Amino acid sequence: MDIFRQQKYVMRTIIFLVLLNIGLIGFFVWRELKPHHNSLLFPKNEAYKDVSGILKRELQLDEKQAQQFNSIREDYYRKEISLKQKIKDNKDAMNAEMFNKHTDENKIMSLARQTSNFEYEMELLRYRQAKELKLVCTPEQQEKFEVLVKEIRDYFRPDNQPMKR
Repeated sequence: MDIFRQQKYVMRTIIFLVLLNIGLIGFFVWRELKPHHNSLLFPKNEAYKDVSGILKRELQLDEKQAQQFNSIREDYYRKEISLKQKIKDNKDAMNAEMFNKHTDENKIMSLARQTSNFEYEMELLRYRQAKELKLVCTPEQQEKFEVLVKEIRDYFRPDNQPMKR
């Protein structure tokens, strides 16, 4: 009786391993056959590249479009720097007031509200920039731009940056 029981276990184990192998082979075949999305950007941890150059190359912008892109981005950058400085100044003032001997709660609330208003302005500024950039693009470029923006965002995530030594 023991031999028959052993043969049952061996047979079940063999069937399980065969099914497991078929499943793994199927998974790897499926992974190879699904469409690959090659990165439009540069490999991970490669040296920083100019975003304007990437946009021009990948969207195939003509010279006029490239100049418009650059002027829109430069204008946005100047406004962004100004807003970031206001936010930083407000946060510094809030910190100074919070840790002051005689804390003025009304002043802290006012600074917090101003800071949130500046951050709201920053988001509106980003939205206006996106609208302007989309107006410069053709419909085909807009479709590619949508994918490219996500890749640029992912590339510049802090956890995707080269290690600094």
